[in-house]
Amino acid sequence: MKNNFSIPVFFILACSVVFFSAQNSQEDPDGKAGATGSPNEVTCADSDCHATYILNSGTGSITISSPDLINWEYVPGETYTISVTVAKTGHDLFGIGFEALKSNGDNAGTLVAGSDTQIKNKTVGGFQRKNITHDDGTGAGTNSHTFTFTWHAPTTNVGSITFYAAGNACNDNGNENGDYVYTTTQQVSVAVGVYEINRDENALTVFPNPATDQLNIVQQVSIGGNVQFRLFDQRGALVQDFGQINHSSGELKKNLDISMLPSGIYMLQTNIDGNTVASKVIEKK
Repeated sequence: MKNNFSIPVFFILACSVVFFSAQNSQEDPDGKAGATGSPNEVTCADSDCHATYILNSGTGSITISSPDLINWEYVPGETYTISVTVAKTGHDLFGIGFEALKSNGDNAGTLVAGSDTQIKNKTVGGFQRKNITHDDGTGAGTNSHTFTFTWHAPTTNVGSITFYAAGNACNDNGNENGDYVYTTTQQVSVAVGVYEINRDENALTVFPNPATDQLNIVQQVSIGGNVQFRLFDQRGALVQDFGQINHSSGELKKNLDISMLPSGIYMLQTNIDGNTVASKVIEKK
């Protein structure tokens, strides 16, 4: 989890030597949106391209990972790094499509493309879904390729979110025959203890960050009450409880001693009468 701490998915249209060529005769040599296998979408294995083999056949795979989404839980308003790896032994060109969706099929949060990806749109079920797709001239790798990008979680608690990803493992034979398509999903839940609150009304500022021995907190408390300060590690385990104070509405300032903590990434949570606001903290000796 993190405060500034990584979905509708797209897919691949063409995968071959010409996939990398400026003279590619394909109309769209990079990825296309709306082919992730998410609700109301097909994949390239179900359409008229890359349809040699049935979906998810062979020994290849596609996986979603994130160093920041601890236990696959998000904190509203935080930013996370997402990686999607497509793998197939004997193949050297790969592509992806990726989406983050709420249960109603609309976008969940905001996707930001990485160095080898781009954003494309596709209207599906009345929603203009944002897709991460591979960019033209990318995706090369021996037996696999990992695409990395960023996901900004929704600013409020929207409940469980599903990541949908589709990947293409290409044989680089100059056409769309002989390629494999793989799909996967990952459910992401709101972090335990994080409630749907107005983050602006309870805005939290933490500095310096990275910190060494002392951590300063400035928080706007919209409604007075008991305020509790706790620090968690990346596994979600409580590492330090700073206790609680009673504070009226208005600006709250507090200094926390973190001199005994080892270097690492932590999550500071402030709880105001059951409502939690969180911020990533980097301890650096």
